[in-house]
Amino acid sequence: MYSCRLIGILTSFFLVLFVGLVSQSFAAKNGSNAPKRSYTLKEAVDQAMLTNPSIEAKIRMIENARMNVGVAQSNFWPRVSIVASTSHLQNYEEVQTYNSDNLTSDNWSKGLRVQLNLFVGFAHLNNLQKSRLSVQMEEAKHRQARLELACNVQLQFLQLLRLRQELKSAEDSVARLETQLKSAESFVAVGMAPYVNVLQNQTELAKAQQQVIRIKNDLRNTQVQLNKFLGFAPETPIQYVGNLKDYATSVGYTEENAVKTAVRNRPDLLIAQRSIEIAYKDMHISLGRFLPRVDLTYDNSSSSKEYDDTKNYQGYTRNYWSLGLQFSWEFFSGGESTFQTLADRKRAQSLQKDFEDTMNAAQAEVIRSLLDIAAAKELISASQVGVKAARESYDMASTRYATHTGTITELLDAQVRLTQAEDDAIRALSDFQSARARFFFYIGRENPGLK
Repeated sequence: MYSCRLIGILTSFFLVLFVGLVSQSFAAKNGSNAPKRSYTLKEAVDQAMLTNPSIEAKIRMIENARMNVGVAQSNFWPRVSIVASTSHLQNYEEVQTYNSDNLTSDNWSKGLRVQLNLFVGFAHLNNLQKSRLSVQMEEAKHRQARLELACNVQLQFLQLLRLRQELKSAEDSVARLETQLKSAESFVAVGMAPYVNVLQNQTELAKAQQQVIRIKNDLRNTQVQLNKFLGFAPETPIQYVGNLKDYATSVGYTEENAVKTAVRNRPDLLIAQRSIEIAYKDMHISLGRFLPRVDLTYDNSSSSKEYDDTKNYQGYTRNYWSLGLQFSWEFFSGGESTFQTLADRKRAQSLQKDFEDTMNAAQAEVIRSLLDIAAAKELISASQVGVKAARESYDMASTRYATHTGTITELLDAQVRLTQAEDDAIRALSDFQSARARFFFYIGRENPGLK
């Protein structure tokens, strides 16, 4: 009996241990797949770079362009092929005067063929250079996609932080109006104020509550968009951590340095440059059609013929090799080569003009963003003064209303001005950081944390 109890205890112990290990392993596995629940601005940008499909698509395009370089390089190597054929030749009439090669027979041939392009009007060289330029252009497109995604995430993140502060301001406004409404109702109850004061308070309170509802809806939409950028489902509860005051208060660039950095770093400018170079390569390929083509060929073959009339004719097999040089030069193609060359030249010239326009636009964007930063910084200082003055004015109006020396209209006006001043201050700070995010995008620099 003692042994049976011991066995039962040990069995229970190992069963509990096994279940615990399985549960721990399952929890660890689920935990590793579960999304992180809290993201700062930099972490949000980094997460978007890892999971956003648009970035992955650009990486695949780079790989595709690199494979095309291999395709272009293959044109410099010989082409080796195995060739074979078989046929049956049947005469309607057996006439002895026919050439023996035309008599009824079974024929076959097989062999090895090697062909090397010695000169094709520099087409292979231009195609190789064009494919390498395409790789650089796809890499620039990848960088452009990263910059655009980072900027979009930053702007959405900053909007989320702004809406949170606006929600707090709106809720504070509701709380003040609710307090004022209670005071108005108390004054009306003892006959110290007309009932219209209550109605005015209720109207303003309803407006403030509607504003809270609108901000909460905007807040939810912004979070859904952020979740999309980061690769999460809309309903995933993600906590985005930060405050508009957490980020740097300058960009560290003069106007001259910013423009030079943009010209040097912006991927869209590099894309435009590579597009021009590729267009000229196409033109050179078209020009190559005016030049001769030279090919080197080598054949090592066997052929056999078996006659039906085996009494009079004996079949044979031939083995041979040949080495040859083929030369061809197309003098006239109905104007196709000429018009194609002219079309490619016009396209390259058009892209050159587009590049000049893009360059001017890039410089203007950098300068405008610096002006926006400077203006937003001045607005921050002015709005802070406005908030301080509006809060003091509201306190004074509230005191006067409580001591029956002020009117409800005066108090409600002060309340509206305070809420508006707080919103202006929040918006100025948000505009400043948003202008900084756009600035780094315009100069082609990744700055995920807005340092």
